[in-house]
Amino acid sequence: MAESQLSSTYEPKAVADSQNKRDLAHARTKVSFNVKDMTNYIHGGSDNVEQRRYIIDLIAKDPVFNKDDWGWLSHTEAVKRGIAMSTRLAEIKMEYDLNDLDFATMMEAIDDTLPIVLHNGAFIPVINSQGSDEQIEKWIPPAEKFQIIGCYAQTELGHGSNLSRLETTATFIRETDEWEINSTTFTASKWWIGGLGALCTHAVVQARLFIDGKDYGAHVFVVPLRSLDDHKPFPGIVIGDIGPKAYNGFNKMDNGFARFDKYRIPRENMLMRFSKVSRDGVFTKPPHAKLSYGSMVLLRSVLIKQMALYLSRATTVATRYLTVRRQFNNPTSRNDTDLNPGLETQVINYPMVQNRLFPMIAQSYALFAAGSVMMNMYINLMTSLSSGNVSALAEVHAMSSALKSYCTTIGAAGTEESRKLMGGHGFSYFTGLAHLFASIVPSNTYEGDNYVLTQQMARYLLKEIKTARANPDKVTPFSKYLLLGLNRSAFERTTCAVAQPDDWLKPEIQLAAYEHRCARLAFELSDAVDAGDADHENPKTWSDHNIECYRVSHAHAQYIMVLWFIQAIRDAQDPETDDERRAEPATVKVLERLSHLHALHTIQTNLADFVEDGYFSPAQCQSLRAQVKNLVASLADDAIGLVDAFDHPDFLLNSALGASDGDAYKRLWDRAQTEPLNRKQVCDGYEEYIRPLLKKHGEFKL
Repeated sequence: MAESQLSSTYEPKAVADSQNKRDLAHARTKVSFNVKDMTNYIHGGSDNVEQRRYIIDLIAKDPVFNKDDWGWLSHTEAVKRGIAMSTRLAEIKMEYDLNDLDFATMMEAIDDTLPIVLHNGAFIPVINSQGSDEQIEKWIPPAEKFQIIGCYAQTELGHGSNLSRLETTATFIRETDEWEINSTTFTASKWWIGGLGALCTHAVVQARLFIDGKDYGAHVFVVPLRSLDDHKPFPGIVIGDIGPKAYNGFNKMDNGFARFDKYRIPRENMLMRFSKVSRDGVFTKPPHAKLSYGSMVLLRSVLIKQMALYLSRATTVATRYLTVRRQFNNPTSRNDTDLNPGLETQVINYPMVQNRLFPMIAQSYALFAAGSVMMNMYINLMTSLSSGNVSALAEVHAMSSALKSYCTTIGAAGTEESRKLMGGHGFSYFTGLAHLFASIVPSNTYEGDNYVLTQQMARYLLKEIKTARANPDKVTPFSKYLLLGLNRSAFERTTCAVAQPDDWLKPEIQLAAYEHRCARLAFELSDAVDAGDADHENPKTWSDHNIECYRVSHAHAQYIMVLWFIQAIRDAQDPETDDERRAEPATVKVLERLSHLHALHTIQTNLADFVEDGYFSPAQCQSLRAQVKNLVASLADDAIGLVDAFDHPDFLLNSALGASDGDAYKRLWDRAQTEPLNRKQVCDGYEEYIRPLLKKHGEFKL
């Protein structure tokens, strides 16, 4: 067949090209703040900004990370590409002596989950946090030099979150001083393990520990999987890849399975910083039952910052495209007919579009603030745990669980909403959002299902209520609102203090509303649990309260998000704050509007929780909606500046419609020409299928 001449015989009209660019350039002239200052604020200072750009540029220049053909790779091809990218990533890390933060930035730039990601993200951190000093000395140096490559194997075919019912066992063999790792049933097969299918040589494996027939619960073991000479699995282990995933997501990740048939490893391969087993089989329990939670807190804390990066990318693409996209001649309060008479209205000028988009930009900023605080909490926690202080563990674990559930939920929902905002073209793979959505969606399940995980915060708050009643001074900092509910009669009479519309812009009033809601839901859950326990004729199980657990956990997460965003803005104005966290007055002014919109829009979205006990009056609800509408409108001129400040380069966005120059239609046209179907004028399959159908009933002449 003759080669197609399509791309050379037609070019999109130059007027559309230049109008797109002019529209985006003009939008940038309206921004009221210094975009560079906002970028420095978001990323924690100019040094961090420059380092992030440097790392992303390293990746962008390397041909192995080119993204042009990603949409057409099969699963097998994608995994091979993922292995090539993984090995190059390791080489760059060692070649440039990059730290863990730089490695995370490289993963952000690559924009796909690679087989090697859990080596640095789970294998090394688990050994560092749960291994003894001797074990760290043995395993970490070769891991850091990639002489061994590891993964984290917890999930099984039959079990995921329920550690106590895992079916993989580690039985102590006293005669040989070994553990016998065994998949006791078919459903005991390790499943979904990232890096296991093709790449990894080792795994940290969660297995139930047995000594002389006694079950000591799940513990972690370093298990060699493949030969370091020829990469073949060791005898007694069956390993493979579980196949393609939903939405073609994680297609470069070799999520794998493993079955163990009485596979032996040395006793010293059990990680023994906390729990220990001696040569003669004596088990020593850890000083605190949940000391091993540190690694889970890390992974959940990282996800909060990751959602900030993901949602900010989605809103960047949507905002830029909606600025250059024009549809209909409907008048709006922001028409540009004086500059562009006769042209259709920019889609971003429609109030309904703004009402859907701008709150998600505000959410992105709130997520950046929350991610920073949560990571600092994790770092402080690990410092405390290293010295045996477990006082902060319960709160940090519950907080990371609640925020992981909430933040990944809004991250996935916001990315999909950004796609829908872009209309028909939004369904194209070339927006970059399809790939982004497929990367985000699994986060609603891994590291704790988002519904199941909410029980952690609910249980924690029930314990805090007991503490509040017995010893109020010992209630942990972010649960202080529970003290409001101790005087139930006074609490039930409390109402919102808003007297006029501008009162909604007072942070203390916003926080009071969130605290009242959280306290009410927590005490209602406590009352329901107590009543269910007391009803001997019709007792309630914990599962009967799971819906309420979800409500109270997300309420707490929303409160924390609002609180931390407000605190971050206060810090930005404080002369005593480090320069990296400060911002110029014009920047702060816009941040305050974003904070108000985030707080009030979240209330509006969950209004029933604030109304059902009479805390808000009908008039207050009406003025709340009006204030949200005003805040949305007030951000219209700054929208482009706010997403530009995220500082996501075109390589990272990989979007025809969201590129920084605004040349959306030309870029979309050019990307479509790369479709392999367009290499020929007559497609494969014409002779086999199309021609026989056309000729089935004879010739037809046009």
